[in-house]
Amino acid sequence: MNGNHRECGRNSAAMHRLHGRADYMAEADGAAALDNFEHLPQEDFSTEEMRGSMQSILSQNIGNFVVIEFLIGVGEIVRKQGMLYLVGRSFVTLYDEPVNNFIVCDIFSVKFVYFYMPNERPRVNYNILPNPGGYGRR
Repeated sequence: MNGNHRECGRNSAAMHRLHGRADYMAEADGAAALDNFEHLPQEDFSTEEMRGSMQSILSQNIGNFVVIEFLIGVGEIVRKQGMLYLVGRSFVTLYDEPVNNFIVCDIFSVKFVYFYMPNERPRVNYNILPNPGGYGRR
């Protein structure tokens, strides 16, 4: 895979919007802070032992919009959506642009990742939390 493919998502319109915000601060080592979310530099997963791993595939697609399905317990699937923002050895971070939230997810429960074409989004917002038992309703 060539370097141009790796930079494709990182040059997405959504990433440019984030990096252009007044509250975005980048450090020389690649660490950054946006609003109240701080993170270390993006890891390099191009090593021989990480090549072909979920972390490697996801890190090559940073900046792209995804829906990720997570297996919780033995049979519950939970979906989260957003722009791939950061990938670590044990986590993936999504940015939910409409509500300006970061979602840090356990990478070891990831089962499926759906990649969307530019400007396409799912019809359902998978980040809306359920209201179990009706708590908080008026």
